[in-house]
Amino acid sequence: MDNQTMEIMALSETAETPMSASVGSGLLDSLKERFSGQEPWAIELIVFSLGGFVAGFLLKNFGKLALLIIAAALITVLVLHYTHINEMPFEKLQELLGINDAQTVQDIVNAKITFCKKNPVALFSGLVGLFVGWKVG
Repeated sequence: MDNQTMEIMALSETAETPMSASVGSGLLDSLKERFSGQEPWAIELIVFSLGGFVAGFLLKNFGKLALLIIAAALITVLVLHYTHINEMPFEKLQELLGINDAQTVQDIVNAKITFCKKNPVALFSGLVGLFVGWKVG
């Protein structure tokens, strides 16, 4: 084979995967690799700070609208559930929110207080991010 044929074959082999898929997975893999050696508290600090910032910014700019949308969605879900039009899998929702064994509101509050006591870095960085996002927004 000549050089031109080999170049065409090499290009066709790399062209099998779409560009967006390879870029997206490569970016996630590089981020995982970059942060794999970090301390857990540093990752917690970054994630909760960014999350708090985004939440504060969105809350300041779209808070009333978001509250209305959430209230309307909650009322709709409750009406559908109690009229037996659509049964909601509340067990899966409780599992998603991390309140599997919570029987009362006090159990949920106690679980969240325990999380805050165990993760002070997450709590502090989230609150600082929320405050900064509120001020920027």
